[in-house]
Amino acid sequence: MTSSPDLPDDLLPDADPLALLADPGVVPDRAEEYTAAVRDLVREVEALSGLEEWASAEALARRAIVLIDRTVPLLADPGAPAAEAAALVPLHALACARSGLGPDEVARWLLTAQANGQEVPALSAGAYAEALGPEGAAGYTASLAALHDLDPGTAARLDTD
Repeated sequence: MTSSPDLPDDLLPDADPLALLADPGVVPDRAEEYTAAVRDLVREVEALSGLEEWASAEALARRAIVLIDRTVPLLADPGAPAAEAAALVPLHALACARSGLGPDEVARWLLTAQANGQEVPALSAGAYAEALGPEGAAGYTASLAALHDLDPGTAARLDTD
């Protein structure tokens, strides 16, 4: 069994919840399987959050968000797994706020994910407002302004909230 280093062994399901999403051999007609995997991940993050295992919830949600964006868009019908994945964003944002991540770290991760083309699930600074706080929001805005000078197209795409 492969495990995330931040997850206590007693909270892990029998199989690695990220295994299917980490599989580089995405098969376009496996939308139902991917939907179930994403749903399981959402439940796992909810369970960790319910136990106030914020660092574990944050780490699992963050990794899932990145992997989902790499695999789900390759499916012939990404709609259902993408819709399930949207539930990870508020869970991840809450875990960021409660886990002790610094606002600057949240801002840096969010802007990096967005600049790298993160689309499924969609991320926004508004969704992470609590985790960013005033300090992180200011850092995010300043970084977005700097990005605008370097890459106006990417900055315009990110400047949605």
